Amino acid sequence: MTSKSLALAHAMRALLCICAIALAACNADTPESLIASGKTYAAKNDHKAAVIQFKAALQLSTENGEARYLLGQALLDAGDPAGAVLELSKALDQKYAVEKVMPALSRAMLLTGDNKKLTALYGEMVIADKAGQAALKANLATAWGALGDKAKTESNIAAALAAVPDYGPAQILNARLLAGRREFDAALALVNKVLAREPKLHDGWFLKGEILQVSGADDRAVEESFRKALAIEKSYVPAHLALIAMRLRERDTPGAKAQAEQLRAVLPGHPQTLFVNAQIAYADRDLPKAREIAQQLLRVAPNHVGVLQLAGVVEGQLGSLLVAESFFLKALAINPNLTVARRNLAHAYIRLGQPAKALEAVQPLLNGEPPNAEAHALAGDAQLRLGNADAAEGHYTRAAKIDPDDTRLRTAVALTRLSRGEAAGAFAELESLAQKSVETYADQAIVSARMKRREFDAALGAANRLIAKQPENAGAFDLLGRVQAARRQYADARKAFERALEIDPAFFASTSNLAGLDILDKRPDLARKRLESSIAADPKNHYASSQLVVLLAQQDAPLDELRGILTAAIKNSPMQSAPRLQLIDLTLRKRLFKEALVVAQEAAAALPNDAAVLYAAGRAQAQAGNLEQAISTYRTLASINPNSASAYLHLAEVYGASGKRDSAGSALKKAFEIEPDRPAVQTALLEHLLTVSGARGAIELGRTLQQQHPKKDVGYLFEAAGHLRSKALDAAFAAYRKGLSAGATQGELPKALYTTQVNAGRNADADRFANGWLKEHPEDAAFEFQMASVAINRGELEQAETHLKRVLSKRPNNPLALNNLAWTLVGRGKPGAVEHAQKAVTLMPDQPALIDTLALALAADKQFDKALIQQKRAVELAPENNGLRLHLAKIALKAGDKTVARAELDRLQKLGTVFPQQAEVANLMITVQ
Repeated sequence: MTSKSLALAHAMRALLCICAIALAACNADTPESLIASGKTYAAKNDHKAAVIQFKAALQLSTENGEARYLLGQALLDAGDPAGAVLELSKALDQKYAVEKVMPALSRAMLLTGDNKKLTALYGEMVIADKAGQAALKANLATAWGALGDKAKTESNIAAALAAVPDYGPAQILNARLLAGRREFDAALALVNKVLAREPKLHDGWFLKGEILQVSGADDRAVEESFRKALAIEKSYVPAHLALIAMRLRERDTPGAKAQAEQLRAVLPGHPQTLFVNAQIAYADRDLPKAREIAQQLLRVAPNHVGVLQLAGVVEGQLGSLLVAESFFLKALAINPNLTVARRNLAHAYIRLGQPAKALEAVQPLLNGEPPNAEAHALAGDAQLRLGNADAAEGHYTRAAKIDPDDTRLRTAVALTRLSRGEAAGAFAELESLAQKSVETYADQAIVSARMKRREFDAALGAANRLIAKQPENAGAFDLLGRVQAARRQYADARKAFERALEIDPAFFASTSNLAGLDILDKRPDLARKRLESSIAADPKNHYASSQLVVLLAQQDAPLDELRGILTAAIKNSPMQSAPRLQLIDLTLRKRLFKEALVVAQEAAAALPNDAAVLYAAGRAQAQAGNLEQAISTYRTLASINPNSASAYLHLAEVYGASGKRDSAGSALKKAFEIEPDRPAVQTALLEHLLTVSGARGAIELGRTLQQQHPKKDVGYLFEAAGHLRSKALDAAFAAYRKGLSAGATQGELPKALYTTQVNAGRNADADRFANGWLKEHPEDAAFEFQMASVAINRGELEQAETHLKRVLSKRPNNPLALNNLAWTLVGRGKPGAVEHAQKAVTLMPDQPALIDTLALALAADKQFDKALIQQKRAVELAPENNGLRLHLAKIALKAGDKTVARAELDRLQKLGTVFPQQAEVANLMITVQ
């Protein structure tokens, strides 16, 4: 290359460098250029691109208030209200134009559910700019409305209209208030007036659809209004949600999913999109997925009442009632006027066995406007469980008046009349309802009521009428089968259960009932195959696994086999507590404490908020000797449900075993505060007082309780127990009679007075009081049961049989009365003992004393093999009960199994004087040599 060419090349390179530098300088981004670019994207509704540009501008100029505001607005438009709140709050801190920031910030806070925060921080703010003031006050009105403060809602609407007299969003809020007062015509007229002036107001079209919907307009008109709102603003979430809700109410899950896809397309990351996904998963019964999404939402919006309510409903369906309770309570703490949350909380309390709390939860809805039929129905359910039949009937009657077409409510009214003994009128009403309605509530109630009254032929007629109504209803045939089984028409029962399974092969109740018939027919192998087939068809059917384990345990199956079935059930249904609890119980009964502890800890890790699992874990820890762990577990149980007396009872028991008397006393006092009328709580506290402070403590507390609750028996019982500890019999009798005179006649006082008289040897006084009491209170089955128990102790078996038969005429499903009658019949050498004992065990399974009586009855009936199986089970349930072991040895000898008899007798003989029946053991040992 020549020197000239070289010089030219250098010159060209220099020129190119200069041009490149110049171009770079010309194209360098500035905050202004990035903001301008972001605005362009925002104008095209490309909010994500706008967000990128505004963020880039802030990287170059962190204090740029306009960029900060625009970023917040873009995030809001892009469906990220939480991010918008953060950026707009920063813009406000940077003193950017409040008239621009506050309308957007208040809107973003509404979308995140931060209504309390919005009203607390900005409720008194005044903006000089009229448009900004109107927008802020309208958003504040919405927030106060969500919090249930009607006065502040109205005052903020007025402030918005004072700023801009015809401000459309505020007028729409006024229309919403009119609709809330059920003035639908006036509300619709106002909405139409606003929309005629501002046809692009999507909030207005949405409210019009809502008004049309609640006023009973055609669904097409409702949907048209919602779709007009979306045509104006395709990312308007409430309209999407309303359309999805319409589809879900119509059980059109595919339609709901299609609408959800439209929402997802415009707002893929919006919390409401996730909310919809959770709703659809719930409608699809995919509860684990619904729970997972609800948890995601709670991380984003932990105080959003809609999310909290959804999470509560999902947890309730999954059986985690205590967790559901916590979500509903949190939602109500934010807004006490949430009707749905209150109703669901009441439902949860009823399922938890806490009717008093259910009544408290639903109380604010009972006198509300408009009247709430479901609230009164729930109050009726709660009162019925509290034993207040008259109050229950009042609520059911009012619910039925509010919604006279609801057959379920009218059926409930009739059933309360039945519980009060008005059988003729109640059944007449139920029959009338059954004839007039295509629904089956009344038919099912008739069958159930007739069965309870052992009127099996009448129940059969009602079951057949139910099938005539719904000939393809598997449940109706299952009900028919149960009626036929009660009538001992087992062949017909089998046909009914088989028909139910033809209609619905997955209807496990009929499979279970057929297995029961198989066992009755002495075909346990067929029952086993039936249950195994059910598990093979649906491995998640843990009910079948549970029943199979019970069946095999009764046949003395090996532990490994039972363990294998339950382990598989846990693997297939990891979120179900039942198989885990059954495995814990099985290993504890086998005294495999370390294994039980491992299973319990795994269960607690999988289901950390399940009360039953935590109780089982604490029990396993205590029996394994890990008392401190048990204390920690029961504390957790108490913290999850602080209103549960059971948790504190268990805690007190472990504290006592650890020698921590003061802590045990504190736990028992807490349990007593929660459930002062619960007998187990009263007994535990009384025993503690007598142990720690002797008679004085029981007497003092008893007298205090008498002053606080003169018509409750607990105070008089405590005082009497103290006097008995001091051997002051007359003072104890005086305390009992003082309580009866004060009107405390509905509890344990009459039985306590009678039993104390008997124990003191004052039999004449006892008989005189008992006969007088029973004459005045012929329906007091509990007292007559006590008389039967005394007669058994006296050896007066004929009198005991008479009392027990009268008790069962009033309470046919009383397992203890059935058990005692069976024992009495065996003692008298009369037939029928096996039937009564078997029914008692069915009603109250896994109770060693009841199983012992069944074994005794079977042996008396010369069914020695069956008796031996039952007695082995009783010993397995209570391995430390040496009396049961002696009975096992006797039954084994009758069954011809000297090996089992010898093993048990050897064990008892080694106890020496600890076991007082050594003479009987020695005599039996001669027979096994």
